[in-house]
Amino acid sequence: MKVNLKLITTILVAAIAGISIVGGQACFLGKSESYDTLTAADLSALVENQSDQEKRALAQNEAQRKGMITQLKQMFSLAQAAQAEGLDKSDSFKQRLSLATDMLLIQESQKKNLDIKYSDEEGKAFVTSHDKEFNADLKMITEGQKQELAPDQVEMMKGQWGEMRVRASKAREAGLEKDPAIRLLSKFRRANLLAEIYTMELQKKLKPSPDEMKKYLEEHPEADAEKIKQKAEQLLARVKKGEDFNAIASQYTEDATREQGGDLGWFQKGKMDPDFENAAFGLQKGQTSELIKTKFGFHIIKLDDKRMAKPEPTPVAKPGAPVAPVAPVAAATPAGPQEEIKARHIYLSTQEAEGVDQMLVQKKIKRAMEDASLQYPVKAPDDFAINVAGLKKEGSRPDTGSGRIIPPQ
Repeated sequence: MKVNLKLITTILVAAIAGISIVGGQACFLGKSESYDTLTAADLSALVENQSDQEKRALAQNEAQRKGMITQLKQMFSLAQAAQAEGLDKSDSFKQRLSLATDMLLIQESQKKNLDIKYSDEEGKAFVTSHDKEFNADLKMITEGQKQELAPDQVEMMKGQWGEMRVRASKAREAGLEKDPAIRLLSKFRRANLLAEIYTMELQKKLKPSPDEMKKYLEEHPEADAEKIKQKAEQLLARVKKGEDFNAIASQYTEDATREQGGDLGWFQKGKMDPDFENAAFGLQKGQTSELIKTKFGFHIIKLDDKRMAKPEPTPVAKPGAPVAPVAPVAAATPAGPQEEIKARHIYLSTQEAEGVDQMLVQKKIKRAMEDASLQYPVKAPDDFAINVAGLKKEGSRPDTGSGRIIPPQ
């Protein structure tokens, strides 16, 4: 019987996901690695874990191979930076590494068809005797989630966590940790996790200061949420004074409805952003709303008409620029006639404004990663060989330094 790895992976992926350069690999706890060198042999061995189709595509694409080397060099540089700061000794790193290690052992044991026996009783007994460890992993996995897990969800995770731990332990007993290929994959996964944690630390350290935010907004007033609100209030004042709504919408609206004077057409409840809907459906025919704030930005809504109509089918996404207040349909389509309205809006986006701090952080992180690459250089080959069935032509000889095929001389 095989473990339901898909379910376990779904639960744990947020806790152990790294930069995803080399996929879901891991490393064994307590092993200190050096990340100042990438060898051609290690690169060749690393891609052996991929499918023949993936290897063939990589072997035939020099630019893709060089791109892979560049990414791995950066990952190794960040891993060195993380080690220099002692992040490899942090509890967060050890927890993620432990989970990733067990998942790797399960994956490889299944690939090798190891005969690992497991019973639910073993899993339950393990969870009972390692309750503190489970609670620590659960806290890390669910950190940042808005809603707490229901009791039945926690019990389900206990069962999956216990099964993962027991199966991984038996894979160790079978000697899987000693496999050279797994040790190599482990080294890369450990670097992956170190790079991830180092990047997480950068995000904490490099948040823009109030002075930096002020300076940026002075230079980019279009990204200042307060100025956007002031502009929206000025447009509302013009509408209230009797200026043509369609003309203002055609000039200022910042979504695909601009060319139609802000016309959103007919729609029923459940098709738009909830805050937008509450305001729109509360209007009378011909009435204009006050300033409405949604997650998209500021809106001034005018109700053109109302009617009762058959429920609309779930809409199919159409190509083209998005309309700001449209939200995914969450509820099932009701059976009876529903109120339907025809409305238009004047819309000013706050998407850029709300992302300013993260944008500034990402710029700082990019510079910090470049600095790490300079401070912690990595020796690497220009290219590497890839062994894959069906690629070598008769009379050709492989180039030991690359994935290319060299014709016979």
